[in-house]
Amino acid sequence: MKKFFHDYSYTIVRMLINQIAIAIFGTSLAVATVTAHGGADSFDVFTLVVSIFSACFYLFLIYNLSWTVGAKDRISVDVKKKPYRPYLGLVLSLIANIPNLILVAINAIATFTGAKTVESIAEILSRFLNGMYWGTMTVVRIFYDGEWIQLQCFWVSFLVAVLPAVLTSGLAYYLGHKNFKFFGFITDKKPKNPIDRPNMK
Repeated sequence: MKKFFHDYSYTIVRMLINQIAIAIFGTSLAVATVTAHGGADSFDVFTLVVSIFSACFYLFLIYNLSWTVGAKDRISVDVKKKPYRPYLGLVLSLIANIPNLILVAINAIATFTGAKTVESIAEILSRFLNGMYWGTMTVVRIFYDGEWIQLQCFWVSFLVAVLPAVLTSGLAYYLGHKNFKFFGFITDKKPKNPIDRPNMK
């Protein structure tokens, strides 16, 4: 266990820092669009678009980080220094999301026990940590108990919000270990064809 955290604590912290940074970024964009278009109760397509963009950017960062870890681990696995653990990306993301999971658990318990103050605090903190989804959770609503209610009002929404990062990290680590570059067309630069180069004498 000690060796595990020695090897991967940096990655876990990076995941958490990325989440906080993009959460602030996503919240700022969503709030700006909501404010500019009539308040939090208005159905604003632009708010939804910027929220989806923030979420995709966050998942891209998670993907890139986990892919790199998987690619590096492949070398250690090949020389028998580490065991092959294809699920490691999932584990790393789950550990990085422990703050989210704790808040979800507190929110759920407070909801069922009627502790409104605790529920409100946990919900506010969950909204902060999931700011990249804030616009989506504000705009998208479901019909519940006779009225349309925003997704952010349900603790289950914040549990579901953990899944994209966990699944992305798991897939990226696996692909990195296999050296499969899903975004290779973006990150790789093809060398110039010698034929295309001018002759130098």
